[in-house]
Amino acid sequence: MEIIQARPTDLIEILYLLRICIFDMNAKGMKHWNSAYPGADTIQKDLDSGSIFLVKEKGVCKGMVTLNTNEPEDYKQLNLPSENRKPLYLQHMAVHPRWQGMGIAKLMIEFSQKLAKEKGFDCIRLDVFKPSDHARQLYEKQSFKEVASFQAAYQKIPFVCYEKQL
Repeated sequence: MEIIQARPTDLIEILYLLRICIFDMNAKGMKHWNSAYPGADTIQKDLDSGSIFLVKEKGVCKGMVTLNTNEPEDYKQLNLPSENRKPLYLQHMAVHPRWQGMGIAKLMIEFSQKLAKEKGFDCIRLDVFKPSDHARQLYEKQSFKEVASFQAAYQKIPFVCYEKQL
């Protein structure tokens, strides 16, 4: 498996992956992603900025992650640790349901940490839908610490923010 930076020509493949993942999450009762979020316009913007990375094996896209410096709007209301922080934000991590449980998410987290260190970031921040126990355990096993929570305007259930110092 390899992790590569996505190109604008990967848009359809990424939108297909997200549609499959959203369908799977919604079937499991996780309705925080839907046809509106993450939207095609957000994905296109992330593609154009070079912040989407794909996990591929023999040309097949098995997962994706967005890594950028854009602080999510919901974070601006939080009292996050700020002492000399240069955070990299991990967003939109998704693994095709067929390949879940095979270490792909862990691989993307490890890649994110390596990239962050190489680029001079001193922490990684992300948020997880609170009922997503599996995702929360994944990050906690990778030494991410819960630092805050917030209520999104479009969601009744909170999100938990995590941070890992590098």
